[in-house]
Amino acid sequence: MKKNTTYLITGGTGFIGTALSNKLQGNIIILSKRKVSNAVKKKNIKYLIKPVRKITEKDLFNVDVIYHCASTNDNYNVLSKPYLDVDTNVKETIHLLEVCKNLPIKPKIIFLSTFFVYGNNYQKYRERITEESPTDPLSLYSASKLCAESVIALYGRLYKIPYVIARLTNIYGPKDRATDRKGVLNYFVQRSTVGKTLSVYGDGKFRRDYLHIDDLVDALLILEKKGNSELFLVGSGESTQFIEIIRKIHKLSASKSNIVFIPIPEFHKVVGVFDFACNIKKMRGIGFVPKISTDIGLKKLVDGIQKSKINEK
Repeated sequence: MKKNTTYLITGGTGFIGTALSNKLQGNIIILSKRKVSNAVKKKNIKYLIKPVRKITEKDLFNVDVIYHCASTNDNYNVLSKPYLDVDTNVKETIHLLEVCKNLPIKPKIIFLSTFFVYGNNYQKYRERITEESPTDPLSLYSASKLCAESVIALYGRLYKIPYVIARLTNIYGPKDRATDRKGVLNYFVQRSTVGKTLSVYGDGKFRRDYLHIDDLVDALLILEKKGNSELFLVGSGESTQFIEIIRKIHKLSASKSNIVFIPIPEFHKVVGVFDFACNIKKMRGIGFVPKISTDIGLKKLVDGIQKSKINEK
């Protein structure tokens, strides 16, 4: 009888962790510092309420695959919490690897990184970014993610820990309510739905690659099976101007909001990635094909947020 795969998801109550928990088949362990998320629909899930730095060999003894989603997600930490990115993204990753190296059977680690590690190299060279493109992290957040990638690769070589590094583009879709620009599309949909002003940095013509959460989960499941101690750039392969996205949101939500253009904050000019476009030929080569277009994905997002607001009344 085939053994069910046992998964551990760090940051398992976050946006991506929740989506994975609802899709994976097998035994699922969610590790989180926060209380259990209502968004996780499955009932047969084990919860470990602790930080990554407290993981023990006992926690991982029968785990086959670790989705390492726990991470900071804010460039602004450097202004008030300058050690947080390193403590979370690097030190906690090292602790996880230290535990894994002593296990008789090493679990496969799928590490979620970010396209921010490339900096503004697309803007400089106007060549679509690939896995082989040079990196140039502009913030402490992206530098710490790139460092974590290198540490995982090192432990993989030293201790034969299987891994996959997935550099994600802009991921969007249904999730907990965004109260600021970190969940940027959700943030703008929520404001648009209630008629609040939509403030766009600069002229809004910077380009990004947007991938729906459902497509991301499909991509990660393919990487789990076919990725072999290597790096993949995970996105849609399509590049869209941000202002086009905002106008689509405005139309889909039948919004009365005003769209206004505001100066780019000085800090954002220093750490921000502006234009970005990528080539996902490596992902396509292992069978990944994005299924949800931006138009369909945005409609699903707008419909979901509008429905949640109706239910709140």
